[in-house]
Amino acid sequence: MRYRDIGVKEALALEDAVFVDVRSPHEYREFHIPGAVNVPLFQDEEKKLIGYVYRNKGEDEAKRLGYQLASKRLEEFYERFKELKDKYKKVVVYCWRGGMRSRGMCEAMANMGLELLRLEGGYRAYRQFILRDMGRLLESVSFIVLTGRTGVGKTRLLRRLKDRGYPVIDLEELAKDRGSVFGSVGIRERVSQKMFDSLLYESLRRYEGEVVFIEDESKWIGNVHIPEAFWKRKLEGVLVEITASLDKRVELILGEYTAGEGWRQECISSLVKIKKYLGDERFRLLRELIEEGKEKEAVRLLVEEYYDKRYKLQGRAEYIVDAEDEETALSRLEELHRKLSKATLPLRPSL
Repeated sequence: MRYRDIGVKEALALEDAVFVDVRSPHEYREFHIPGAVNVPLFQDEEKKLIGYVYRNKGEDEAKRLGYQLASKRLEEFYERFKELKDKYKKVVVYCWRGGMRSRGMCEAMANMGLELLRLEGGYRAYRQFILRDMGRLLESVSFIVLTGRTGVGKTRLLRRLKDRGYPVIDLEELAKDRGSVFGSVGIRERVSQKMFDSLLYESLRRYEGEVVFIEDESKWIGNVHIPEAFWKRKLEGVLVEITASLDKRVELILGEYTAGEGWRQECISSLVKIKKYLGDERFRLLRELIEEGKEKEAVRLLVEEYYDKRYKLQGRAEYIVDAEDEETALSRLEELHRKLSKATLPLRPSL
């Protein structure tokens, strides 16, 4: 029995299939194909040791060590892959470049009676493919772009629309950042650019040919950036400005940013980043308000003296939706989606 190589396009089209990443746990955490299972051929410390031997004693010694380490866990590997084969029709194995790790695992499992597929070119080929293919997917997707001042509840509306079954790409959720100087407050997880691109591509695959809600983000969301093809398509979307009173915005901001432990210190650390824009006096006042538990006053001051003064609508909004009453706002957005879904592309109305 032998394994078979498979290209990225064919692999992504498989039904009832699972990807298996045989790279180390650290490599997997940094980025992987969304939905992939990690069955590491080598643990993190083992991979470091093999790398050290390769650099100091050569390729043959490194291969010999790798074989010794992996052979000790053959039964463990077999049981894990047998479990996956029983659950899925196809099991596609990959490493970084489709080299020794995925080949070695597939050969070993084939010798033990399990027929697997090996992703040709590994994760690198997958990434090259999705960055090319993203443009094709975007040709059939149109966006309703929610914009508006800080705190009007754009993200909250998006998530409620998603819960109701509407197509939504939550860029902040994919990036694990809210996109502002305070964007990472209360968020412990971080996402690499490669992982963000993969998650974005999979979201587009899911909504191919649909009208999709997104938020009007800047090019950079925290430490990741929006791919150029997606950015250009966003600029062509229908712009919907969300509005709400200052009191409502303060309420929503407090609910979003103060839920997790340690938020006060994180907010103060973020405040330092914009000290030069606030000035010494306002900076000291805001810091004191946060430290003294007067966060409502701090948020109101920050919104009025920093965010609203810097706010500028990018483009002209075709629609304005007041979100003071959230249910009414959701109904208007649902009605707009139904209307635009029936329209012929492009969606942007004549003005």
